[in-house]
Amino acid sequence: MKKIRLLLLICLGLMCTNLYSKDRENVQRTQSRSVESFPYPFARMHYVQPRFDRTNYKDGTYLNSYVLRAFSTFWKDWHFRVEVPLADSNISGKHVFGLSDINFRAVYAHHLHDKLYWVNGLELVANTATDNSLGSGKWDLRPGSGLLWFRGTAKKVTGSMVLSAEYRTSLAKEGGVTRTNMLGFIPNIDWWFSWGYFGYYATWTYDFNTKTLDIPIDVEAGCSILPNFILAVEFVYPLVSKVTYRNEFAVKLRYSF
Repeated sequence: MKKIRLLLLICLGLMCTNLYSKDRENVQRTQSRSVESFPYPFARMHYVQPRFDRTNYKDGTYLNSYVLRAFSTFWKDWHFRVEVPLADSNISGKHVFGLSDINFRAVYAHHLHDKLYWVNGLELVANTATDNSLGSGKWDLRPGSGLLWFRGTAKKVTGSMVLSAEYRTSLAKEGGVTRTNMLGFIPNIDWWFSWGYFGYYATWTYDFNTKTLDIPIDVEAGCSILPNFILAVEFVYPLVSKVTYRNEFAVKLRYSF
């Protein structure tokens, strides 16, 4: 590949479990970590990415997500993304299939110096799930801000590092649903090779409602399988015993154009 594609790790994408009403407590993990791919230096880019994501919970239940992500860059520094997820789960005690929460995100990346960028993002998670067990039951807003640094030289960038923070809250409280109140910290790093990439992409979170801290292992590896196609696998394992999920894994296929 003539241009090394790098992972831009932006502030949004919680890897945590929130606890709300009893029938919803196992479905609050965001099924879309916010990871984007850009050439360096930044340029316009567009891609589509289908993804399968499975979350296994400690009580033996599960949540499968089938997500279609569309991403587009405008004016070089502005980036927009939408995700439409379908899901199936047995969390409610019976098998349920339907639409999950659709989310939208806008990101502005401001160049500070050399290969250092200041990134600001805002994500809206819409309450579109067709069943309580497939969504959060609320409209969430997630602002975030942080620093992105590309490692290496301008001719050969070898990876990236991110330090950023985010806050997740609800736009309005709905009947029987607790307002979201969560803080996230994103210390991410990746390495790029001729065949693909490998990285640590976790979001550490603290839920002020449940007093729950989540610090997971979250690793992902991807490789180029065809021109403009990248196949990636991700595995998430919590290091804190109080969270309700046991593990999570995902398979992603991205086509860039």
